[in-house]
Amino acid sequence: MIKLEEYLRLCDEESLIKDRSYKKVEEPKISIITPVLNKRNTIKRYLKSIQNQNFQNLEIIFIDDKSDDDSIKIIEGLQKEDERIILIKNKKRKGTLISRKLGVYKSKGEYLLFVDPDDIISENIINYTYKLAKKFDFDFIRYNIYIGDFQLNLADIVCKIQNKLLYKPNIFLYLFYGFGRLLQLDYYITNKLIKKKLFIKALNSIDKFYLEQFMVDCEDGLVNFMIYKLSKSMYFTRKIGYYYIITKKSITNDETGDFKNRLKSNFLYFNFIFKTTKNNNIEKEIANNIFYEVYIRRPEIIINLLKNLSDDHEFYLKTINLFLNNDFIPLSSKTILQEMREAIKPSAII
Repeated sequence: MIKLEEYLRLCDEESLIKDRSYKKVEEPKISIITPVLNKRNTIKRYLKSIQNQNFQNLEIIFIDDKSDDDSIKIIEGLQKEDERIILIKNKKRKGTLISRKLGVYKSKGEYLLFVDPDDIISENIINYTYKLAKKFDFDFIRYNIYIGDFQLNLADIVCKIQNKLLYKPNIFLYLFYGFGRLLQLDYYITNKLIKKKLFIKALNSIDKFYLEQFMVDCEDGLVNFMIYKLSKSMYFTRKIGYYYIITKKSITNDETGDFKNRLKSNFLYFNFIFKTTKNNNIEKEIANNIFYEVYIRRPEIIINLLKNLSDDHEFYLKTINLFLNNDFIPLSSKTILQEMREAIKPSAII
């Protein structure tokens, strides 16, 4: 494997391959789905990591979510160089989840990859996962992620796990209930090669109410939960497949980010998880673990936001009460939930 520093250099926008032709593929094997919002500085590096792949039988679908920088102009210029690129332009901002959904329904590939425009994928990861998926007919293959900061200083590997082949009927129980606090293994959508049929099945199993919300956080979790639940077979590999580059302007990492929108997104996610798992005790335990893992980190910020809410009181109260009124919630979580409920303005409580 090429050293990271060398690989990043190869993905530099100044070192585009000159001796390779990127012609349109009529029946692509893989569709890469990439929502874009103001990523003019990273799109070329992102594309280079795809063009460097040994596997070329693919299409690259950009969904521009009303960028107000030069992102569209850059993508249109790249289309002249790489005919596999398809550009969809949202007429109004729809958010990542809805944009991905639009890209999936536009796609022609048998398998899907979701790559964000400020990240890169590792060398030969597409060829490796595609051959493995086809040979054993896996519903999806999950690989590891490197996470780094805006200076590309990479941290420890996320989601450490040994290569393991898993089959139903024990997948759901083994992954979620057995691993307990390792639920973060399953949050990302960008670390998987997924059968398109499975992804669409997962989308169709989610109430339209959630799919139509403008979520800025937890949008991966909605679909991921159903992908794990509905899959028949999967493969986990320790191979590094994705480099997640955290930037100062990242929606989920911006120091001045809109925490109110993030709070609403998180509550939508927990509302979805609870209603999806209400008849299954194992899945209820999963719902609690997910809740605890997210909210235990920043309860003071959340409680302060709830104190100053001017709308959506009823939604927040209903979601909190869904959890409080069930026996599977432990005392530690109930204490946080009760503080959240009390933080909402008394006049909002009906």
